[in-house]
Amino acid sequence: MAYQSLEAQSLDIASIDQEFRKAPAVIINEVQEVIADNAGKFILKRKLLATIFRREASDLAVLNVGYSSAIKVKSISGNVYDGQGKQIYKAKNSDISDYSNFNSFSVFEDNRVKVLDLKQVNYPYTVEFEYEIEFPNLYYIPNWTPQDYSKVPVVKAVAVYNFSIQNKLRFFPKNIPEDIVSEKLNGDRIIKTWEISNLQAYEPEAMVPVNSSESMILFVSPSEFVYDGFKGDLSSWESMGKWFYKLNEGKKKLSEATKKDVSELVRGAKSEEEKIKLLYEYLQGKTRYVSIQLGIGGLMPFDALFVDKNGYGDCKALSNYMGALLEEAGIKSHYALIYAGNNKRQIFPEFPADYFNHVILSVPLEKDTLWLECTSQTNPFGYLGRFTSDRGTLLVTENGGKLVKTPKYQQSENIQKLTAHFVVSEKGSAKGNILLNAKGLQTENANMLQIHRGSSEDKKKWILQNLKLPGFEILDYNFQFQNERIPEVTLNASVDIRNFVSMSGNRLFLKPNQLNVYKGGVIPANKVRKEKFEREMGFMDYDVLKFEIPQGFEIESMPQNFSIVTEFGSYDSTYEWVEGLLIYTRSLEMKDGVFEAEFFENYRNFTVQIEKADNSKVIFKKSF
Repeated sequence: MAYQSLEAQSLDIASIDQEFRKAPAVIINEVQEVIADNAGKFILKRKLLATIFRREASDLAVLNVGYSSAIKVKSISGNVYDGQGKQIYKAKNSDISDYSNFNSFSVFEDNRVKVLDLKQVNYPYTVEFEYEIEFPNLYYIPNWTPQDYSKVPVVKAVAVYNFSIQNKLRFFPKNIPEDIVSEKLNGDRIIKTWEISNLQAYEPEAMVPVNSSESMILFVSPSEFVYDGFKGDLSSWESMGKWFYKLNEGKKKLSEATKKDVSELVRGAKSEEEKIKLLYEYLQGKTRYVSIQLGIGGLMPFDALFVDKNGYGDCKALSNYMGALLEEAGIKSHYALIYAGNNKRQIFPEFPADYFNHVILSVPLEKDTLWLECTSQTNPFGYLGRFTSDRGTLLVTENGGKLVKTPKYQQSENIQKLTAHFVVSEKGSAKGNILLNAKGLQTENANMLQIHRGSSEDKKKWILQNLKLPGFEILDYNFQFQNERIPEVTLNASVDIRNFVSMSGNRLFLKPNQLNVYKGGVIPANKVRKEKFEREMGFMDYDVLKFEIPQGFEIESMPQNFSIVTEFGSYDSTYEWVEGLLIYTRSLEMKDGVFEAEFFENYRNFTVQIEKADNSKVIFKKSF
């Protein structure tokens, strides 16, 4: 398929479907064309024609094209048209800005980005972008997403992959109709084309499991390729693992001084796990993380001697270095590729490809497997946290790659306990003692796991920001930390609160739960829920709060005790009034899991009832 011209395309907004014009913008035409030569290099051509109706979609008028010393930008052009399709601006070379795309934590990186900003003041207008980039190998051949923005409809989207028979590109469509693809043979070249039209804007449903997403994507991956002289094969997980294993070969040599350190560290250890912990803490104390993104360095780790000498490395280099320390101690480990971050990414076992953005280390023991995050100087030993837990990973072994899954933190491991005692004055102020204990993933709430290591000022700032109390002063505090595979952090604080209760005449209004109000986020009601939904983290909260009320005040109004049990979890709150002392107890247990669409409204109602109960108030009236 030839690269399509837009000359015949009508740019008058009157020609756009009225339903599409209700959206903030519309993609009139978007074309992605990949042309791979016989040597494995490829050209990426992209063309975008988009009409922008409102300011909220103005980012579509900004083109960002990333490149590096290996990835060459061949051309960039842009035009702007008014609402009737008349050209009002043609971009000049001087309009294209060029910036370093350098991370603050990176020391080896040459990534840059060219930016062409064609935003206009008057709406509507249409932007047209075209650019062409040359890539040195097939490893990073791009996938295709016909609709990048769910709220922006698409009139037409096209993908073309033009490659020789010997390149053996592989394709895996997700949510893409089977009847939109065509294929033709031109000599020894295959041209595959996907073309889809009239994609409506839609509102993504909340809490959709990653493997149930309705987003359309065409995954593309090579079989054989050559990356900076290293020949590889991605056609199977086994061959992919073998390629990464080859990249790492010969990179675990250590200096004699470090070998001596290892020997001395593990000499008195009573178990394999104790040895691993001692060496992990040695790694944390000796190294720091930087990003390395040069050529094959984006995939190949720097050797252990480099990390030994310089004290830094990226996730690949630090994981390799930790593996070298363990090997010196006679302990086997496996380099492991993973997709890290707050959002999980689905891996399709039937379609081997590079789904990953991070490296950790797997250490098999006799009865268990330890997982080590080697980039953190503060992570508890053996703790992965939300960053890499409960997701697929590719173990790189001498026998090739093997897909496995990292551990999941169970509901019973993610516990928070809160106890507090407040003495309330007649003027509405209060003095209080608060004990907050968090375990497992709950230690990551508001970054509690890391703040315990911070300075005094950092800790005070954290307390002021995260104890949801009105206008208070910290009288005393301390943090305690248990460095275990399931970490635990405890805060003990004494506070003076200026306006703890509100007052009106001879009444006090107390909201007992100010410290741990459940906020499940805005969960919209769905008239017809289509997809399953998922709660990703199970947890348990247990709160006991006591309030000494001033003499002469009696309860005028107190919420009823409330309890609810559902398939999603349970909630219980009770109030007890004993001679001037109000005792408020609360428990919330939330299950994780994937639930059928028909139960979504029940789940939403469950969270609404929890939030309502958490915001209840007690009214006290002074007796005369």
